[in-house]
Amino acid sequence: MNKYLFTAILITFLLPFFSFAQKKDTLAPAPKMVQKERAPNRIKSGFYIKIGPSWPIGNFKLQQTFFDTVSNSSKNSGKTIKKVIYYPAKMGFAMDLGFLIYIGPAFAGNHLRAGIDASFVAFSYNPAANLPDTIKGSKSNFWYYYLGQKFGPVLSICPIDRLVIDLSYKLNAYAAMVQHPIGTAFKFEFGKNLTQNEISMNIRYAIILFSFQYNFGKISYNNSNKDNPIHQVENNTYRIMIGFKF
Repeated sequence: MNKYLFTAILITFLLPFFSFAQKKDTLAPAPKMVQKERAPNRIKSGFYIKIGPSWPIGNFKLQQTFFDTVSNSSKNSGKTIKKVIYYPAKMGFAMDLGFLIYIGPAFAGNHLRAGIDASFVAFSYNPAANLPDTIKGSKSNFWYYYLGQKFGPVLSICPIDRLVIDLSYKLNAYAAMVQHPIGTAFKFEFGKNLTQNEISMNIRYAIILFSFQYNFGKISYNNSNKDNPIHQVENNTYRIMIGFKF
């Protein structure tokens, strides 16, 4: 009798341990932590070329007139007023050759990167519109020409895959030349602007890019002679360009 009682007590105490061990063996394995993969860096430095049309906006597509006070010759005392007209511009052409220079690594999961947008050669021209019939010579010879360089900060955004959006602000240093009628003859006049402004956005996929630019400022024409009157001619333009970034 005592033997059976001892066996029953032993089973009573050991049964919970066997049950716990069985449950422990059948527990589901803990889920593994999956680390999100870092996107590859698609924002890299490289050379670019852009070309496209340039549309005048604001006063650049309107006639800009200046009145200079000119001293008469020694034979005729006094002063006279000389009228100088810069005729409206119409759609022209623009080209940029430059390099995107990134400073430091990409951040925010390789989706953002900052750097410098440097256009080492920036060229553009716009022909004139609405020239009067009284002007002698070919009206097709009347152009606004600009040649310079542009530099400024850029922030590049890579939202998905190889799609990159560049947002930049640049200061432009331009030398300018215009061939326009003064009186009844065409004459060349030279000018400059060291603080032309540009706000631009590039949308590029792989090596192909589209660029949207707004340029604004004034060219100081005085024929490169500090003694001549200075004409501050507005030359704001909007551009849509296509090109490649390598």
